[in-house]
Amino acid sequence: MIISHKFKYLFIGLPFSASSAITKDLHEKYEGIALLKKHSLYHDFIKNASNEEMKYKVFAVLRNPLEMVVTIYEKMKSNANENYTNSELFEENGGHITKKQREKFNYINNHNASFEEYFEKFYYFPYDNYASLTMQYCDYIINYRNIENDYIKVLSKIGIKNPKKLSLANKTKTKKKNINEYFTEEIQQKALFIFGPFMKKFDFEIPKEWKYNKVPFSAFFLFRIISTIKKYKIKFFIKKNNRKSIKGTIYGNIQRSKKNIN
Repeated sequence: MIISHKFKYLFIGLPFSASSAITKDLHEKYEGIALLKKHSLYHDFIKNASNEEMKYKVFAVLRNPLEMVVTIYEKMKSNANENYTNSELFEENGGHITKKQREKFNYINNHNASFEEYFEKFYYFPYDNYASLTMQYCDYIINYRNIENDYIKVLSKIGIKNPKKLSLANKTKTKKKNINEYFTEEIQQKALFIFGPFMKKFDFEIPKEWKYNKVPFSAFFLFRIISTIKKYKIKFFIKKNNRKSIKGTIYGNIQRSKKNIN
């Protein structure tokens, strides 16, 4: 989460949605400083926000879940930045890599699992993520597919003159360009059950090339129940820690910078 008291904005960085790139850019160019943890949410912000800060413009990036799950798979497959083998990042040591994520990482790499095999093994119920706890509070939403243009538009609306083009960081290098190379016909029906309700909620289109395009009613029903439970769990039961991101990471370095300390 990045805040600027000069330009009066709050950026909520959602996982796997260019949060590192935007965080770095805002800090280096637009008076942004780290607030709370990298992926803290709006309900964390309002607990200690002043009346003036509550008036700041809020923005975040919304990304298609089909693209997001592919990115996660590729990052695990390549052990991006050695995140999944670095014990400093493990949840039990105060980090953000959970045991479930390491289970997935081990399965992919120990079995040389394809995306289809990974998806079949680990995805059962309708999908939801932090966007459901974020977008309702945003004044501006950046579409990941149009991130460079949307980012400049948002900065302009905030009041920043002549904003510069965004340089992407932590980009997944091994990912294929065509999403349908991952979501084969054999798993498309299951993908609709898993991701369909979230995609409909945020107006993402079902790929036109897919043989199947109808989301079953049961998926919407389960999505509502699971999403409600997750929201309450995240807001009221997940323990927060004040541990800084590790030194050497983008957010960790920002937290330790002179600008942030001052």
